[in-house]
Amino acid sequence: MEYVVIENFIDLEDKNRLYEAKHPYPREGFTPTKKRFEALSTSDNKKGRPFIKAVESEDPEDEFPKHTGGGYYELSNGERVQGKDAAIEAENELKSGE
Repeated sequence: MEYVVIENFIDLEDKNRLYEAKHPYPREGFTPTKKRFEALSTSDNKKGRPFIKAVESEDPEDEFPKHTGGGYYELSNGERVQGKDAAIEAENELKSGE
């Protein structure tokens, strides 16, 4: 899932980096925790208001794994895998090996 900044903020967990409205979050090379995404996308933070929101991917055709029916998923390398969890794990392994 992709996120966009809705209000400028300084991310204390990213070396005090300034994130500006309408820009993507996080920056390339920084991977926030799930808890951090939750805090910034809700009012559960020091400022009490959300700073980022989830947005749909611009091109859903580029998202893998793709459900092809019958419980099978296509990976970015064209391979078919049965089961969503197995497909997600296999796709993550492909991405980490790039």
